Amino acid sequence: MNDTLEQALTAKQASREYLLKHFAGMDGEQWHFKPFAECKSPFETLQHLVIDDLSAIESLKTGSEPDYESYKPLVGSVDDLLGALKASHEQLLAVIANRYPNPEEGTPICIWGTQYPFRSGVAWLSSEDCYHAGQIAYIRMANDPSWDYYQAIYGMSFTDVIGSEHQRINP
Repeated sequence: MNDTLEQALTAKQASREYLLKHFAGMDGEQWHFKPFAECKSPFETLQHLVIDDLSAIESLKTGSEPDYESYKPLVGSVDDLLGALKASHEQLLAVIANRYPNPEEGTPICIWGTQYPFRSGVAWLSSEDCYHAGQIAYIRMANDPSWDYYQAIYGMSFTDVIGSEHQRINP
């Protein structure tokens, strides 16, 4: 495995771990909360992310646009979906590693039907994790104003962040 592949896979794993922190500690009702009708609930987001992984794998293998209509949302418990998401992500990383054992930064890679330079393409996959992390953070704060984003994601309270930021700006 060359440095380009190792760095891309490490970054993709980090974006998924970052996303999963946003789901930690949610209760039953929060999984189905929607702040507005067009927004996916966290549960629906898990379903969507499994399809994202599987359709990305299809695109990597075929070099073309995936057949999105062939994917149906998984039905099951939150634990079932989290398990499926873990498995689909592991499969995605394995397909990338197997298909691109020694990529250069500019090696073409097909992501959801579009060709990208390798490093940019894998970053595009990570952007999906980050987009949905923001969506889940918004839903969590809308549903539970006591949820402390900074504590949950970074292990420090909002006042710790503001205090250190204030000291840095106003010594």
